[in-house]
Amino acid sequence: MPVDAPRPETVTTTGRGPLTWLLAGLAVVVIAVVAAVALLGGDDAEVPLADGTGAGSATEGDAEAGAEPTVTRLEPGEETGRCMTPTAEALAQQPLAFEGTVVGIDDGVAVLEPVEFFAGRATDRVEVAAPTESQQALIGSVALEEGARYLVAAADGRVVGCGLSGRAEPDLAEMYAEAFNR
Repeated sequence: MPVDAPRPETVTTTGRGPLTWLLAGLAVVVIAVVAAVALLGGDDAEVPLADGTGAGSATEGDAEAGAEPTVTRLEPGEETGRCMTPTAEALAQQPLAFEGTVVGIDDGVAVLEPVEFFAGRATDRVEVAAPTESQQALIGSVALEEGARYLVAAADGRVVGCGLSGRAEPDLAEMYAEAFNR
């Protein structure tokens, strides 16, 4: 004869109630707002970008009014001992790229007056520490000369050598035009 075994309880499920969906929707909105603030917020000062947009764009009138010029400071590239073949694709990945003319050299620092920024934040001038002779030989750093025009790419505060920076010669200018859709 069968022994009286306990019968399993019947479990019933119900659909999600309106309060559950409301809370889920609010959670999504909160996450979206936090992500937007993290991506877009932070610094209220607008800095001009390479395309010339931004409320903080430096104009000729700003310089005449006695405003301090904005400056980008760069060091020569690091000695890695290896260079890849320079390509427009590699150049396009650099966070800073500009064309400028050396207007002065003082204590091993070349001051360039930018003509055009292709990538990165636009500033009124760029100061580049002179590369050592070994950097010039090893990674193709360029010796900057007063009055000469250069195309310069930089990452992490350092000039990128290896053929991605140099005098504004036609071949390099063509690579910059291709990399930055000019």
